[in-house]
Amino acid sequence: MIWHTGHGLTVPGARGTRLPPPAGGCLAERMTTPHTTGQAPSAHREPTSTAQGPVTEERGLGPPGGSGRSLPRVSGQGPVTEERGLRPSGGSGGSLPRVSAADVGTVVTRHGIQTVEPLIRPYLRHTPAITVDRADFGLPPGPLVLKLEQLQHGGSFKARGAFANLLLRDMPAAGVVAASGGNHGAAVAFAARALGIPARIYVPHVSSPAKIARIRSYGADLVVAGDTYSDALAACQEWTAGSGALPIHAYDQAETMLGAGTLGMELAGQAPDATQVLASVGGGGLLAGVAAWYAGRVQVVGVEPEGAPTLTAAMRAGRPVDAEAGSVAVDSLAPRRVGELTFAIIRQNAAKVLLVDDEAIVATQQLLWETLRVVAEPGGCAALAALVSGRCEPAPGETVAVVISGANTTAVDFGPPAARPKPRDQGTGP
Repeated sequence: MIWHTGHGLTVPGARGTRLPPPAGGCLAERMTTPHTTGQAPSAHREPTSTAQGPVTEERGLGPPGGSGRSLPRVSGQGPVTEERGLRPSGGSGGSLPRVSAADVGTVVTRHGIQTVEPLIRPYLRHTPAITVDRADFGLPPGPLVLKLEQLQHGGSFKARGAFANLLLRDMPAAGVVAASGGNHGAAVAFAARALGIPARIYVPHVSSPAKIARIRSYGADLVVAGDTYSDALAACQEWTAGSGALPIHAYDQAETMLGAGTLGMELAGQAPDATQVLASVGGGGLLAGVAAWYAGRVQVVGVEPEGAPTLTAAMRAGRPVDAEAGSVAVDSLAPRRVGELTFAIIRQNAAKVLLVDDEAIVATQQLLWETLRVVAEPGGCAALAALVSGRCEPAPGETVAVVISGANTTAVDFGPPAARPKPRDQGTGP
């Protein structure tokens, strides 16, 4: 059964915001410009290399048709020029095929993330990272850094990839379309509204009411289709074929990973002493982006539910394969398989994976609320569950950073407005 709601594609198709042309030719040359966050990420441009040579225009990444915000090829050969770097606009049109798993490692790099970050920064929150003692969670003492990304626009880290896609790729008049367990859909809907782009979002019936409510509130055309994310994706792809809309993949897209990588860039500045970074895994976009930023400098660990072991199955098979998709975190961490592109980046950057059961996830969700009054959805606190359950055991004194990736949940319900106590009138005294 398929049903939809929302305001339809009523937003004008023209882009609401245009990026200025690069100053001095190459955007990467402006990386020393101070950021609005007050953080000053490294401006060092690290070259990338590939055994297959530079990624050419024929093998680059870009949307079908038109000119403008495409993500051109990145090469480690010589200086980065406007023709061979990341740029927000300009250049001639043409249809460029999607980057392959063999090429994606030359695009999703520290340099690529550094280049994308100032483009999406004006639209994002610089989410805080707090340091607590692991003893607060009943563990042996030691520093624990929590990156509170659930405070991001849309309630999850997904806004980073959504804005990267919408700002780097050519936008057709028909707008954008996305399939999602809920968080990606909310992020695309939010970004589309901010930029004046029509959006249509497909979610499965298992998507939580909190996520559906967010998507509706952002004015996207919402379609609920199928029982799982894979079902919603199939319905999305069928509609996209005749719509002219640009699909925004939830994880298996270079722009999506580059956006997610900016979280790693922020976290590295906030927790410079961290030797391990834990992040939840569904399709692998968050883990791939974070792993690409750290590039082996620290141990990046993916955590996924035992009932949805997509990355674990891929690691064992040496390639993405179908896995079961059942978990308390089914609306955020249970696609049928990890992405082809995300898997290539994760394996290239030596990330590893741990499994946690649903009982540990739910217990951690409750513990996070009781200990810090932080609300997270099950998928958002799966990474922390690896610590709480003992699946990850850091050395004494070792600094571990954990991404709390989302909080689109009704786990804490304040009840309907009519049931809430009314504030006392001002100035009337006790």
